[in-house]
Amino acid sequence: MPFIPVRRKHWLALGPLALALAVATSPAGATDHASSEPAGKHRSEQRLVVRGDATAVEGPCDARVCPLELADGRFRGTPVGTGAYAGSVELKVAHAFPNGEGGICAPLKGWVVLGVGTPDRLILAVSGDSCQDGAGPITAASSFTGLAQYIVKYGTGRYTGATGTGLASLSEDAANQHHLTLIGRIVR
Repeated sequence: MPFIPVRRKHWLALGPLALALAVATSPAGATDHASSEPAGKHRSEQRLVVRGDATAVEGPCDARVCPLELADGRFRGTPVGTGAYAGSVELKVAHAFPNGEGGICAPLKGWVVLGVGTPDRLILAVSGDSCQDGAGPITAASSFTGLAQYIVKYGTGRYTGATGTGLASLSEDAANQHHLTLIGRIVR
């Protein structure tokens, strides 16, 4: 920035303006509109990475939807540690589309609860798509892969007030073993 000479009489005129700017931009003179948190409560953002395994219990399916319950789930991750999880997902088979291999994909929507049976739970909404791996009738498919987004809907215990988003990978093998991976962020 070029130097602009200012005469002494102009300094007097700029004095009140400079003082007003200093007060308006100082932390002591400013009002905090960015946070609705009570004083003393600090929220922090952390990476959320979770891997889990459960048993997939299907059906009964109809022409519109195929429900899938995730039972006996166990997870491990950061910052959530380890524990039990459960979930419920619906495959919207009425809106199926080709997977490019002679099979189908379908939109999925549901929820996952991390920390089942404890006071510290995270409830996640998931939505995305699940695809049959390979070709053939869906009833004979040996595995599925799903990609979804998740949103932290709410939490309890130490996760009360938590928010967050991320990506979810869901896969199911021929033995009905379900594998879950969550990668994203949580704010609490």
